[in-house]
Amino acid sequence: MLVFDPLNRGGKPLRILAVVVGLGLLILFGGLVRLQILSRDRFQHSVQAQSYKSVRVPAIRGRILDRKGRELAGNTPRYRLDVYLEELSSDFSLEYNQLRRQLLATRGPESVNSLTLWERLTNRFRRKNSKALISSVETEQLWRQARFNVVSNVIAQVSDRVGMSLTLSESELHRHWANTRALPLAIIRKLTPKQVATFSEQSWSIHGISVELQPVRHYPHGSLAVHLLGHLERADNYSTTDEETFDYRLRDYWGVAGLEKTFDTQLRGTAGVKSILVNSAGYRVGETTTTAAIPGRNLITTLDLDIQIASEVALASVSGDERGAVVVLDVRTGDILAAASAPSFDPTEWIDGFNQARWTNFYNVPKRTPLLNRITGGAYSPGSTFKIVTSLAALENGLKPDALFKVEPDLARPNKGAIFVGQRKIGDTAPPGDYNFRRAFIRSSNSYFIDQGISVGFSNLLSTARRFHFGEPTGIPIPSDEDRSAWMPTPEEARLGKWSEGRLANFSIGQEVTVTPLQLTLMVAAVANGGTLYYPRLIDRTEASNPLAETKIQQIRPSQVRSHLGARSNHLLQIREAMRDDVLDNEGTGKDARVLDYEVCGKTGTAEIKSNGIKDKVTWFASFAPYDDPRYAVVVMVESGSSGGSTCAPVARRIYEHLRDRDRNSGPPLALTR
Repeated sequence: MLVFDPLNRGGKPLRILAVVVGLGLLILFGGLVRLQILSRDRFQHSVQAQSYKSVRVPAIRGRILDRKGRELAGNTPRYRLDVYLEELSSDFSLEYNQLRRQLLATRGPESVNSLTLWERLTNRFRRKNSKALISSVETEQLWRQARFNVVSNVIAQVSDRVGMSLTLSESELHRHWANTRALPLAIIRKLTPKQVATFSEQSWSIHGISVELQPVRHYPHGSLAVHLLGHLERADNYSTTDEETFDYRLRDYWGVAGLEKTFDTQLRGTAGVKSILVNSAGYRVGETTTTAAIPGRNLITTLDLDIQIASEVALASVSGDERGAVVVLDVRTGDILAAASAPSFDPTEWIDGFNQARWTNFYNVPKRTPLLNRITGGAYSPGSTFKIVTSLAALENGLKPDALFKVEPDLARPNKGAIFVGQRKIGDTAPPGDYNFRRAFIRSSNSYFIDQGISVGFSNLLSTARRFHFGEPTGIPIPSDEDRSAWMPTPEEARLGKWSEGRLANFSIGQEVTVTPLQLTLMVAAVANGGTLYYPRLIDRTEASNPLAETKIQQIRPSQVRSHLGARSNHLLQIREAMRDDVLDNEGTGKDARVLDYEVCGKTGTAEIKSNGIKDKVTWFASFAPYDDPRYAVVVMVESGSSGGSTCAPVARRIYEHLRDRDRNSGPPLALTR
């Protein structure tokens, strides 16, 4: 044959070479048969044993900014220390084998030492014998113990490096192993910069750990404006937010109060998806990002950071454990420039969580109620600030401002007046004497305004109050349960005549009804601007986090007129003049709000309340400035204060001093940045 002739003529070396090549080809053929045919079932099972798990990856939350683009709520990087269990799988096996040998050793020589060498060798291939030595339940317990021992050893090394005590219970590890094995196990969720530096230098010596960077909600000014901004909580129930089913979800948060809740969808953006390939043991083999997360949109508010800080500092100047609210409004647009509620709280506590003692001793204290948004959710008797409504009703129904009314003396109280409604005596804080409209207003005479309220009648007084939209939600863009309508009688009650003269007397001086600080601010703004009632505006627009995005700006709602009072301009002018004199006149109850070179116009109020047999006060100062060109409305409310003049007026003065200096130094401050 032609193939073998060269071999016969080539001699022995060539034949040896041919044999070697033939054997090599035979070995390759045998390996191919083993891989393609004999091992087919094993590889097919391996492929089937591996599967992809979908993981929800939260998007970076959009920021909340003030009108000038300064950050009120944003995100900050946080470093987390994770343990990757798949990197410890060989350690788990070694620890398991050691624990198994120890268990067998405790069962005496008959279990192991009595076996012959051949039996020991063949036992590796005999499942029945191995099961006889260690049961399946014991095997599972050994594996659990092995995993716990290995991870505990890693945590002990980490504790030694960071100098802090770290613990992990076996139940926590088992729960993670059973439910989220393919994800890393977090052992420190908030690393300090020093700890990050330590692990960056020495992480090579601890097997299976890694430092991960995560964005976390950050409030750079702490509790500033927290009742408007709101706060976040961990999102555990996705049934109403995600239609897609995920195998795993990385930790995410959603808004549960304030703007964080109202605009949660826009702020959260769109979650991404990544696929993790896991093997039959549940370990991660690899991962790929299938859908990138889209960051949330930025929210630009009408708030001014400087005015907000000044308002909160002024409110904090109230002696004692202050409980109250401040609202600063642009009377020309309805823009909320600042709004504060006290006491406040740290919104970051709700991200990291707090213990039961903190909830009991701080958040759940009945009188403090720091979670209550007193700006829009607190309903209070307006006291004498409601005399602005009574004044308008009286002027609109024929009151002659120069007509005199005599306040009778209260025989039981020297230098104080009183009025009798039926058989009931109502005390007056003003002294007895003759009062026209201006003097009655600045001395806040109860007797004068009760007489006017009774003369006007319940129906006219109520309709005037309703023109200011008292008893209705304001429409501020925060959760509806935080925008209370407070309480005002209904027109049906007026028609049915259910109110007695005594109740009408109380109504005339702001005792039978309740309002919120924001509602009262909107009332003052309407008086200041000539009779236009605006919807309060807190949000200007949303913007894409990415400046290159196609939809950059989405206007929320421009300044929007809600209604007009329909009152005569001279009547509103008379009220504005009386409010100016209440501050400028030495007889005025609001003189402590006086600001040099800045005409502040205001009305004080003190409402006495009784709850559970305990008497208390709600004190007010409702104001606007400057008189010649009204720009700002400022309302201050303090619970348990002494009086509106002594408690709240000084707070307003501090705010107006800031506004005066600000306007002088920077010119018109209210234009929103575009």
